[in-house]
Amino acid sequence: MKKNICFLLLGACLVILALEVKSTYAKYLTTAEGKGNIAIARWKILVNNEDIRDIENEITPVFPGTEHINENVIAPTSIGYFDLVIDATEADVSIKYKIDITPNEESSVKDLKIIKYVIDDIETEITNESFSIENTVLHKDNNKIINLRVYIHWDDSENATMNNTEDTQATLTNNAKLNVKLHFTQLAN
Repeated sequence: MKKNICFLLLGACLVILALEVKSTYAKYLTTAEGKGNIAIARWKILVNNEDIRDIENEITPVFPGTEHINENVIAPTSIGYFDLVIDATEADVSIKYKIDITPNEESSVKDLKIIKYVIDDIETEITNESFSIENTVLHKDNNKIINLRVYIHWDDSENATMNNTEDTQATLTNNAKLNVKLHFTQLAN
């Protein structure tokens, strides 16, 4: 019986010893999982308070009128303007914008000319028929709204392509148009 107790104690000691050795020399393996949230840069640019991704409104020029011409109508010698307010303050990247303004082929007034534009009070005279306005806005400078005013003139000078009869005929269609195309591009590194 004493031998049985000794064997029992010896067996218990061996079990305890085996458990100790196992925990001492065991290899541990742990798997952990997590998520990474990465903010995506915003591409939010507004032109005249409309998101460039879905602009729906047409640009409506203003014609202040003169002593001889009513306001908000166009006639030979009229000068008017339209505004483009570019707000890229919520864009998280540097941008380049390009604005192309050309005569519309379907316009009944063939003598519409862009004569100048003003960006943030800096005036630039235009001498050619169609032109582009291009500018780069670095992300660090994306903190202000860009105010652009483009001036339109119905040329009735000696250089005009339409004669008086064609000018009069143009009033029957009420179809004076320009093409205004806005291009925005993210600048790469």
